[in-house]
Amino acid sequence: MNDALQELEPLHRLIVAYAKPADRDRYALLFALDTRFAEIFRSTSEVLIGQMRLTWWRDILTKTAADRPSGEPLIEQLNLLETQGGNVTPLLTLLDGWEVMLEDFPWEQRQFDNYAIARGRGFFDFGLGGADSLSEGQAAHGQAWALWDFARHCSDENMRRVAFERCTEILNSAQQPGFDRSGRPLSILCKLMIRDVKKGKLAVDLYNPASAARIIWHGIAGL
Repeated sequence: MNDALQELEPLHRLIVAYAKPADRDRYALLFALDTRFAEIFRSTSEVLIGQMRLTWWRDILTKTAADRPSGEPLIEQLNLLETQGGNVTPLLTLLDGWEVMLEDFPWEQRQFDNYAIARGRGFFDFGLGGADSLSEGQAAHGQAWALWDFARHCSDENMRRVAFERCTEILNSAQQPGFDRSGRPLSILCKLMIRDVKKGKLAVDLYNPASAARIIWHGIAGL
């Protein structure tokens, strides 16, 4: 079990377990970095400090492995992925999405779109190997997922409502994403999101016996 996987919350560890063996380290790093970026906002009240911390990660992602500092487990995993031929460029797009979070609330539609497009594309593209070849359906589901995740964690009731409504609009007009086996963790996330959209409300807890059963079944059978 690598260091990135050990950092994950139980739900994400369960989802990563259904990635192809060759893809698990990449997905573990993806979930861990996305969570780390989220923690920057949860733990920082000053916009300038948040920007500085995200800029530090941008600097890390643009450096070569030899120039990155040692001692940070996620950086070690990043270096290992690159030595195996992995493309980390989508992580910069993911970071672009998180940087939109520095803008003052409440947001206009432009900010919701900028956030969703960047975070969704960066997350889904890196998950699928970083080839920058998302289909139209995959890109749309990535945007919807970013808005759904935003709504799940936002404390502002109006912002939460707007994000979930926009997520629903995108899904209602989106093509099927058509994930193959390499995209199984992403299709699990989409299944959880679509369930909320069909119910018209956000589930209180995603990590419960019923959800775990759905994840396991989809992880095994793809249904």
